[in-house]
Amino acid sequence: MKRVLIIALCLYASGCGLPTEFDRGATQALPSPSWAGAEEDGTLRVTVIDVGQGDAILIEAPSGEAILVDAGPPGAGQLSILPLLAERGKGEIVHAIVTHYHADHYGGLAEIAAAQIAIGGIYERREQAGEEADPLADYGPMPPCPRQALSAGDRIELGDVALEAVAANAELADGTIVDAGEPPDENAMSIVLLLEYSGFRMLLTGDLTGGGGNPPYETPDVETPLGPIVGDIDVLKVAHHGSQTSTNQAFLDATAPEVAIISTGDGNDYSHPHDSVTLRLLDSGIAIYQTERGWLDIEDPVVASGDVTIEVDGDGEYRVVLE
Repeated sequence: MKRVLIIALCLYASGCGLPTEFDRGATQALPSPSWAGAEEDGTLRVTVIDVGQGDAILIEAPSGEAILVDAGPPGAGQLSILPLLAERGKGEIVHAIVTHYHADHYGGLAEIAAAQIAIGGIYERREQAGEEADPLADYGPMPPCPRQALSAGDRIELGDVALEAVAANAELADGTIVDAGEPPDENAMSIVLLLEYSGFRMLLTGDLTGGGGNPPYETPDVETPLGPIVGDIDVLKVAHHGSQTSTNQAFLDATAPEVAIISTGDGNDYSHPHDSVTLRLLDSGIAIYQTERGWLDIEDPVVASGDVTIEVDGDGEYRVVLE
C-alpha cells in the first residue's frame, strides 16, 4: 500500500527554499524535523548522501543502528560520509554493504575505516579468498572485520527493519539467473536491496542494468525479470546515476514507485542523468529528487544540491527531507 508523502522544508546554507510538492500542486512548508529522539519514536531514516558522482546511502534503524550501503568515490569518506556520521552521532556501522566493485561505490570505505569508525562487518557480492586481489583495498586497507558474500535471497534484519538482497551476481531471489555476459558486466552483477519497514518499501539498486545502451555496448537486462519479483515499492534509488543503461519502462511498470532519487555529480563524464531516463520517470508520474544537477536540463526534478533523506515513521508513512 502506498503511504502519504509529505515534503519537508528544504534548508540551504544561504537561506530556505521549497521543493516541488509531490502532486505538482501547491507546496507545503513544514518545520525542519528535529532528529533528536528519532530512535525513541520509531523513525527510520534513509539518507542518499551527496558524494558527487557515486553512491553512498546511510540507513539508520529506529534502534539507532546504522548500515552503510556503498561509500562513494575516493575522497567521499572524508568530505561527505564522515561529517554526516558525526552529525548523526554514529561512531559505529553495524554493516557496510558494497553493491559492486566500481570505485565510485567503494572508494571512500578505507577513509571511514582509517577514521576509526567501527565497522561490524562487510557484505559484498563475492567471497574474497586465496591469492585473488582484493578490489576494496585499492584505496587503502580494509578494517579487520568479517567479510561475507551477500547472495540473492539473503536477509539482514535490524529489529523491524529488513533488507533483502533481491538480486546479486545477476541471480534473482526466485532463482532466475540472467546472462551477464563474458566477462560479466560488473554493473549487472550489482547487489540490489529491498528495504522494508512497517509497510514502507524502498529499492536500492546499485548500478543495475536494464538492457539499455547503444550497440554494440548494450547491457544485460536484469531489471525486467526483477521487477515482478520486487513488486510495488514506494521509493526507488535509481540505478547507475540515471544512466540510459538502466530504469527501463517494464521495470518501472512492475515496481510503480512514487518517488525516485538519483545520486549524481555535477560535471560528470557520463551525461548522467540521461534525458531518456528523466522523461521516462516523469511520464510515469514519479517525483524525482537528485543530489546534484549533473547533466539535467529538464525543470521538473528537484535538485537538492545536498543529501536526500527519506524519513519513515512507525506507521510506514514517509516524507522526503532535503538538507
